[in-house]
Amino acid sequence: MEKLPLLYGIYGGDDPNFFYKIERSFLGGVGIFQLREKEKSKREIIEKAKRIKKICDAYNVLLIINDDPEIALEVNAHGVHIGKKDGDIRKIRKIIKNKILGVSCYDDISRAEKAEKEGADYVSFSSPFPSPTKKDKKIVPFEVIEKAIEKINIPLFVIGGINSENVSYLLSRIKCGICSISGIYHSQDPFLNTFKMREKILYHNEGSLTF
Repeated sequence: MEKLPLLYGIYGGDDPNFFYKIERSFLGGVGIFQLREKEKSKREIIEKAKRIKKICDAYNVLLIINDDPEIALEVNAHGVHIGKKDGDIRKIRKIIKNKILGVSCYDDISRAEKAEKEGADYVSFSSPFPSPTKKDKKIVPFEVIEKAIEKINIPLFVIGGINSENVSYLLSRIKCGICSISGIYHSQDPFLNTFKMREKILYHNEGSLTF
């Protein structure tokens, strides 16, 4: 598997400017993008994902589908991301074969270790800051994420309230990938916020945008 980019955008929903925003975020520095749709039908998601895949390919951005490995295969996405309720990690690994498999681990280090053993390519932890997207999400201490990084050998992304203003503080404490929803896509034009995050990642990661 190729190296994973460090800046990971996540977005979905019925924003009329959706495609404009994702393209602007790709220009700003997002290298891996997850389509996250919870309310649409499978057919609607597939049609949307096919269009996104064309944009991702134009910008050399990896496309990840949230929850559904069958959709990832249908649209030839680069991978799938799953949570606790989305199925057995080993079974999904068999379904998607050599595509990227990401697993949400919340604040659970043992889940991260299990995910690595069962075939995950990366894990995510949340939330280091208050999250505008999930307002009831509890804050996970930096120490938990630091310990998780020590325990696993696959990339770890952090998500939850991260934006261009606080990303440097996070990266000064933890060497990780950055996932963002509101910090990128809740602006009219995501380019500038994304570019600021990209530059700060470069600064803290010795000039590299990949793991």
